[in-house]
Amino acid sequence: MLPAGHGDALMLEYGAPGDRRRILIDGGPATSYEQVTRRLWELAPERRRFELLVMTHVDADHIEGVLMLLNDRAIGVDVGDVWFNGYRHLPTDELGPPQGEMLSAVIEKRGLAWNAGFHGGPVQVDGPRPLPSVELAGGLRLTLLAPGRGELLRLRRVWEREVRRAGFAPGSTRDALEMLERQKRLTPLDTFLGERRVDVAGLASRASDLDTSVTNASSIALLAELGDRRVLLTGDATPEVLTAQVRALLSERGLDRLQLDAFKVPHHGSRNNLTAGLVRLLPSRHYLFSTDGKHFGHPDDAAVARVVMGAPRGAELVFNYRTGRNALWDDPALQSDHGYRARFAEDGQAGVAVDLPSPALPP
Repeated sequence: MLPAGHGDALMLEYGAPGDRRRILIDGGPATSYEQVTRRLWELAPERRRFELLVMTHVDADHIEGVLMLLNDRAIGVDVGDVWFNGYRHLPTDELGPPQGEMLSAVIEKRGLAWNAGFHGGPVQVDGPRPLPSVELAGGLRLTLLAPGRGELLRLRRVWEREVRRAGFAPGSTRDALEMLERQKRLTPLDTFLGERRVDVAGLASRASDLDTSVTNASSIALLAELGDRRVLLTGDATPEVLTAQVRALLSERGLDRLQLDAFKVPHHGSRNNLTAGLVRLLPSRHYLFSTDGKHFGHPDDAAVARVVMGAPRGAELVFNYRTGRNALWDDPALQSDHGYRARFAEDGQAGVAVDLPSPALPP
C-alpha cells in the first residue's frame, strides 16, 4: 500500500524473483503524488511497467495520481492495459466526472490499450454467470466482482451533470485536454488509549448508515489469484453491491466463505462500507487499510472493530500510515485479548509492503 494520503494507491507484485510483474490499482490524490511515486523511482526504468493499471472509480483521491502518472514523461511508466470505465463505456439508455474525462483524454493521447481485457467495452459484470475472469501474463487470474450494469447506468447521469458543471462536454477529448492544461496541480511536477479499556464488541455493533454513493457503487472490485494465493481489491465499493457479488462468487464455487490472504477493505475503512457480515464471508490473513485519515477520519473505529471481532485468530491489520486515531489498535493488551496483530508504515517509508509467499514445497 503506497502512501496515498487519504486515498488509495496499491501496487500488486507477483511472479518468480527473476520475472517480477506488477499491477497498479489507483494512484491517490494529487497531493500525495510525490510520496506515491517515490517507490516507483526505486525501480529501474525498464521495470516501470505494469501489466495492468486499474482505475477503480472516478473519485479524486483515487484518480488524480493516475492522471499525473500517465502524463509524467520523466518517470515513463509502460502500461499493458488500462481498466477504467470512462464516459464512453457507460450505458446509453440513461443519462461522471471532470478528472475522469481528463484521464480518458490522456489514455487516448498516449495510445494505451483501454479495457482490452474486456474487448474495449466496459469493465462490468453483465450476467449471465459465471463472473468474468481474465488471466494476465505470468498466470495471475483476476475475477471481476463489481460493478454491474445498473451501477454504471446510475454513474452516467452523475458523470454528465458534474462534467457540464465543470464547463465542458462529456466525452470531448479536446475540452478535457484544455481543462488539464489549466489544472496545474495535476501536472507533474490524538490517541484513544489512555487508561480506559476499549469496548471492541460495542464498537463493532455500532449502527451505521450504509454507503449508497453512486460513484463508490461503480468501483471496480477484483479478486486476484495466483496459485493458492487470493487478494481482494475493493476500491470504495458499497456494501450492498460488494456483498451481493461476493455471494454470487461463493455460489459459483460452492463455498460458504472465501479464504483470503489479503483483503483491502473498502472505502479506507469507512464503517458505512465494511459490515460484520462481509467480514464473516471473507476471512483473511491480512486486512489492509489505506488512508492517512486526514480528511474524513478513516478508518472508523467501528469498521476496525468489526474486523477484529470477525477475523481469524492471528490475522494482521496493516495500516499504511500511523495516526493518532489508528494507533488505538497498537495496544498489546487489545491484541492479546482479541488474537490479532497490527502493523504500521514507519516514518520515511514509501507505504507498507505485505508479502504473501506460497508455502514451501515438501522435500
